[in-house]
Amino acid sequence: MARQFQFVTVPDPLKPASFGARKSNQSHVMRQAHAKKRRLQIQKYQNEPLVGAVKQGPTIYDAVLWSPLSQGMTNGKDPFSSMARPLMSEEYFLLDHYIKVVVPFSIGHCSLFDYPGDHQAQMLRDWVGLAIADDTLMVVAVLLSSCRYILQDQPDHPVFTRMALQYKQICLRTLLYQIRAESSSINAMTVAKVVALAIDEVQSGELGIARKHLQGAFAMIHFAGGPIPLRLTGLLERMYNRFIALLSIDAL
Repeated sequence: MARQFQFVTVPDPLKPASFGARKSNQSHVMRQAHAKKRRLQIQKYQNEPLVGAVKQGPTIYDAVLWSPLSQGMTNGKDPFSSMARPLMSEEYFLLDHYIKVVVPFSIGHCSLFDYPGDHQAQMLRDWVGLAIADDTLMVVAVLLSSCRYILQDQPDHPVFTRMALQYKQICLRTLLYQIRAESSSINAMTVAKVVALAIDEVQSGELGIARKHLQGAFAMIHFAGGPIPLRLTGLLERMYNRFIALLSIDAL
């Protein structure tokens, strides 16, 4: 395989680089390393049979069983058997990609995890585990997110482009139905779906739409009497507090 070289432009190689230039170069290196990891993950998926990976699922995703909602549904059994619908082979790959690639990347680059702790276990328990209990949340929080990460590296991939559009439509349609229904239908799952939609808009560069989604999530939480009555997971409550702080800063 032919090697590919990429060059990083610097203003003057004979002078010390500025802090901004060093930070830009470091970001470039991190993006390239992450893109390479995505490519290797996709290549591995394409070269290996899916059956073996699926059978190893319960071993790989043991932490998912400890989600506050999914634990009551699985009773210690295979978490995949408790999903609202069986996953397609491509979706098993997306779930695997999310856990092995997206979760570590998010932990390393998101300010939500700027404190000591087992963040991987928390994401598997409070986010992926929550998605196990709801098909729409699985679609938008995990499957759609994996599609977005893959499309960053392969923007013209026809399969994942189609799947991303389908997943987005499914979530928007389901949320619209839930919001139009009685107010009692608003719960932790509903808030998580709106937050996941906001995260997807950020990944797509639509910050204005992401802000509107977050404002909608805050309105739901406020209407329910705060995060405690909704019994938000620890990670969801941390997201809520962090987003509130960010919006307060922007309002100044």
